[in-house]
Order: sequence, then C-alpha cells, then structure tokens
Amino acid sequence: MKEFFRNVSPVRAAKDLWNILGAPSEFRFRSLALAILVTGGIFSVMWQQGGRGLPRPPEVIYFESWRADRSDAEIIAGNIAATKKARAEAAEEEARAEDVRKMYKAVGAATGLDTEAMDRQAKAEREAEARAAAARNQAILDRSLIKPAATPSPKAP
Repeated sequence: MKEFFRNVSPVRAAKDLWNILGAPSEFRFRSLALAILVTGGIFSVMWQQGGRGLPRPPEVIYFESWRADRSDAEIIAGNIAATKKARAEAAEEEARAEDVRKMYKAVGAATGLDTEAMDRQAKAEREAEARAAAARNQAILDRSLIKPAATPSPKAP
C-alpha cells in the first residue's frame, strides 16, 4: 500500500512533469497544450452538468384574507371587480393568441398551405372546447347550488 501512494503522490507527479518538460523533444509544448485542453474540456463539461444540490424550498402561496364583517354589497363589489379583471386578462390572452394565429396563417400562406381550411377547423375545435367547458361549469353549478324546496301552495278557503 505504501508503494501505491509513493507512485501517485503529488510530489512524484511534479517531478515527472519537470522531467518531461526538461527533456529535449519537439512535441513537449504541443503535448502540454493538448493535455491542458483535454483536462480543461473534461472539467468544463463536468462543471456545466451541474449536480444535485439541496431541494428547492417549497413555494408558499398566500391567500388574501377578508374581514368577517363584510357586507353583502362589499362582497358583490369585490366579485364584480375580480370578474372584470379576469375577463380583461382573458381578452388580452385571446388577442395575443389571435396575433399568433395571424402569423401562422401568413407563414402557411407563404408556403402554399390551405390556411382557411385549417383556420375553420381550429375555430370549430375552439368552439367545441368552449361549449364543453360551459357544460362542465353548468354541471358544477347545478350540483353546487341549493335548490329551493317545493313549498306547498296555500289552500284557498
């Protein structure tokens, strides 16, 4: 075991390097440059690979808390404002999606594709998805809403 560590010691490696560089050879500096490049390349690949570190801390989502003594008018006003904001964001997203569709239509027209047929098919698919989402939402509402109990009609005297 002692012999093994003597052969791989840093002092021994430095002496070997000094002997190799000191020996007269026309390839010594080319060999040194190649060795440095190969070693540097290996280490740069390892550096870019990264490694597993500590896991990311959990993302905490804070919910807005409301006062318990809010009036019905305040609740309705808050719901209306949130609905307007959500609809405005949906409209902006739809405008961006329409711009992207226009760009794809231009590229498709330039390459000779039938963009009108693809556009009609995509609109039909979007409408079908919208109808399915509306049906799902209505089903959820039907299950969730409390239906008034049938009240017996007062008998006339």
